Amino acid sequence: MKRRLFRLCSVLLCLAMLFCAVACDDDDSGSGTPRTPKNTIKVNGETVRIVPSETSAITYDDYNNGLVSLKIPSGWAVQVAPVDYIHYSFKVYNPNNTDYMFFFGLKQEGFLKSEKARKTFASYYPDAGFSKLTPIDPQTTEAFYKVWNKNVKFSNQNELKQEYFPYLNDFKVIDNLGQVNLGGDLLRATFTKDDKLMQGLFTSTVMSSGTYYISTDMFKLNSPQVDVAPLNVYNILFMTAPDEDFNNWQGIMDYCFSTIAFSQAFLDGFNGEEKVLTSTIRANQQIYDQTSDMIMDSWEKRSNSYDIISQKQSDATLGYERVYDTETGDVYRAYNGFTDDYSGDRYQSITDDMYTKAVSGYIQK
Repeated sequence: MKRRLFRLCSVLLCLAMLFCAVACDDDDSGSGTPRTPKNTIKVNGETVRIVPSETSAITYDDYNNGLVSLKIPSGWAVQVAPVDYIHYSFKVYNPNNTDYMFFFGLKQEGFLKSEKARKTFASYYPDAGFSKLTPIDPQTTEAFYKVWNKNVKFSNQNELKQEYFPYLNDFKVIDNLGQVNLGGDLLRATFTKDDKLMQGLFTSTVMSSGTYYISTDMFKLNSPQVDVAPLNVYNILFMTAPDEDFNNWQGIMDYCFSTIAFSQAFLDGFNGEEKVLTSTIRANQQIYDQTSDMIMDSWEKRSNSYDIISQKQSDATLGYERVYDTETGDVYRAYNGFTDDYSGDRYQSITDDMYTKAVSGYIQK
């Protein structure tokens, strides 16, 4: 009986507190003057809305297919390539807008070190994959992504028989943010998709399997030799969004990457002879956490010159001006002309250094 009475009193107390909170919110300290709702602003006597950005209240779902698990934004999907364990890869994307996505792959192979090596190899084995894939020259992360489209087109059409790998048209590096502990460079770059400017962070580790020389002319004695030992590319990771929106999504996708974990079932099915990957996978949660931290740290230390230029251009194109809340520090995209209409002190035009900040929402008429 005492427990029931305690529960009843608790319910009544909560209801009283809720009523008080609502009453106080609707009244300005007992003055009888209604307050402007928190999600609106008074501008020239008219009420305009503050609409939160999609990323301001993001939630996550748990994805687990028995081999790999991770957190993904609620409503997003995961697609896994139909390949073996060593070449395991997956992409996480918004099915309603595939501009927003990130990709992870353990390994890609079949690349040679130069066009001369490829042509020589093709003279011996014209139908082999090494003869048809574009070389990675020099052996860097940037060079790998520069020829990404040519190589994934071959893979999509000949190996996977589907358009699984995304295309990175007009790939251009904005900045090299340094190395991550997976071994490769972290690149900030732009590309185009359906004539839309996109932005992303990209990393991968290009490694040589050694050296193996063959003659450039099989029919000529003492002809020059060329190294045809293949290249392997490990830990391929990139995250992308429309250029004007990447700042908002980078941290969210980086967090998802930090949660990747491979199961014991995956380890049991994995080829232990692949030492480069075995060590990574066995310590995957720690390594991916550390890599995620390094990516975020590098991102926060990036130069803001590109952000200032590109965000100003996108605001002008989309018809926005950018302001910030002097009380909270939140940055908003407001309709063009807002600062002319608004006579208060709380919302002010941003300074150039604030273009690196994520947008908390939109101010709309």
